[in-house]
Amino acid sequence: MTAQTFRRITVGLVALHSFALGTAMLFWPTLTLRTFGWPYDGPTFFPSQSGILLLLLGVSYVGGIYHLPFVVFLVISKACAVAFLVTQYLTNEEQGLILESASLDAIMGTAVAVALVLEYRARRKARKSGEGVEPTAPEP
Repeated sequence: MTAQTFRRITVGLVALHSFALGTAMLFWPTLTLRTFGWPYDGPTFFPSQSGILLLLLGVSYVGGIYHLPFVVFLVISKACAVAFLVTQYLTNEEQGLILESASLDAIMGTAVAVALVLEYRARRKARKSGEGVEPTAPEP
């Protein structure tokens, strides 16, 4: 497996996670929140809105399958998510699955960052050796 293929698969899996969670929050916000440890019976506007945000993030992550700048955005967004979740874990009484969510986001962000570094190294090595480098987008 090439470094580019590894990066594309890793980014695709992270995008699928965002699509799944975003869809759940958009269409079944109360059930989703209860499933992840927060008993919730309030208005569903803001939980549903987070579903839209997750779906939009998923779309931007799909961009990372073909374009490297989107991958950098993915890593930054996962780092921000981890910082937010850890802060929430330390400051809230209701824990739910906050720490577990932070851990999962950290794992996903780290996996994508490692995939990105491996691809950059493979590209640099290929340039130094004079070999061709795989394009980051499919040819039209």
